[in-house]
Amino acid sequence: MPVRCACFVILAAACAAPGAAAAETPEWPGALFPDTSAFGVVVHTPFKAQALHDVNVQWVRVSVRWRKVEVDARGNYDWADTDELLNYYLDNGFRVMCVLTMETFCPLYEEDKENQDMVIGAIARWCGATAARYAGKGILWELGNEPEVFPMGGYWNDPVTYTRMARHAARAIKDADARAKVAALSVAWMDRGFVETALKEGLLADKTVDVLTYHGYHRHTLLPESGLAEDVGWLRGKVAEHVPEGHHVIVADSERGYAIIPFLDKKSWDSWRNLVYSESEQAAYCARHYLETLYLGVEIAVWYKDMRGEHAFSLYYDTEESGLRPMGYVYRNLASLFTGNPKSMRNDRYDVRLGTVSHEEAALELRSYLCKTDRGERLIVAVWNPVEAFDGRLLDNRKRIGNSYYEAWRATSEKDIVEVQAAVEVSKLEAERIVSVQAFDLLSASTTQAYEESEWHSGPQGNIEIPVSARPMPALVIIEIK
Repeated sequence: MPVRCACFVILAAACAAPGAAAAETPEWPGALFPDTSAFGVVVHTPFKAQALHDVNVQWVRVSVRWRKVEVDARGNYDWADTDELLNYYLDNGFRVMCVLTMETFCPLYEEDKENQDMVIGAIARWCGATAARYAGKGILWELGNEPEVFPMGGYWNDPVTYTRMARHAARAIKDADARAKVAALSVAWMDRGFVETALKEGLLADKTVDVLTYHGYHRHTLLPESGLAEDVGWLRGKVAEHVPEGHHVIVADSERGYAIIPFLDKKSWDSWRNLVYSESEQAAYCARHYLETLYLGVEIAVWYKDMRGEHAFSLYYDTEESGLRPMGYVYRNLASLFTGNPKSMRNDRYDVRLGTVSHEEAALELRSYLCKTDRGERLIVAVWNPVEAFDGRLLDNRKRIGNSYYEAWRATSEKDIVEVQAAVEVSKLEAERIVSVQAFDLLSASTTQAYEESEWHSGPQGNIEIPVSARPMPALVIIEIK
């Protein structure tokens, strides 16, 4: 988790007709991982494959540390722990994102710490040796973790030095396994200066980096959808500026989560965007993070984290025996719906918009997705009210005093616009093609029981109208189409 976040201007990400969505959403490069869904998790409690399968995890993000592998003598690699970790997840059917971490120096090179060429050469040799050992396994190798935050003795705070390391390491990986995929940056927040410098220094020039990773903590506000479309579009635009012709690079979110702290505790200014007071708030933000990320066609989205507490970041309360948090149910249920690559789920066929709403001043969020099924198509529509209101309380104000944020919450009243009745309108869809219309409960304790028949009717303009109740927790409507 990063220790600070940058603030950027929010870009409205309305999801109306496909034509409007295409104008707001940057062009997407093709899928790099076409047969895999986006749902990943940071593993902090290893060797719990069944618990991860139970929540439909596809990607696991694990770490291998340089200082734990190169031991006893320079060039001597002890693979025992690495073999056990990586082979476990590969054998259990997961896609593996492995962070090659250099947050601390390998002690064997401490005396030559000032010799940058020697240190970078040693890292590249280790990365190459690791890739050679697991050649053909389909691992995505991520070069470092949050280089602005964990500088490895000051090395990675400088994007020029980080880029030198990344280029050498990526080349060594590709030389060892030409089919391997390499991810770089892993920025803790969307540090545009760091990213731009790395790209100008040739991070993509050698055609050895395939993925640029960011961490979704860097929202403008606490709301997960805040500014995400702008940031992803900006990063994709920078890729387009710097990627060599004929090379394919995607962007991916390799870490995001929310911690729970005691109600009304002050929040540090450098992490307040990641801190919530309740399970309900945490669960809603998890849902909205994924709905926005999938809508933007981001192929990998890794949640922080699997289990064992740590300020309640985890999907499970502690271990698999302790059960899932509400956030864990949300994650599992969403992952059961969105099983394809996000770039295959873009709704470019049906116009989806909001019709009548009970409060005209409400600024609801609307997203839609189109998925192929064995029997036809599935149109998924998500609607939510982006207000901070949970468990009968509404955020009254938030103030910064010194290096802390203080929040005041009050009980909601009938005048507060928390739950909004609205109609989802779908056009270009003939009524006779509809097999069913169902509401989907993201908090359901059973994915199979999350579906409930929803009323709908044909509107006066030949469109389909479906009533929904928009709250901070997204309402999902699923339309099966033949």
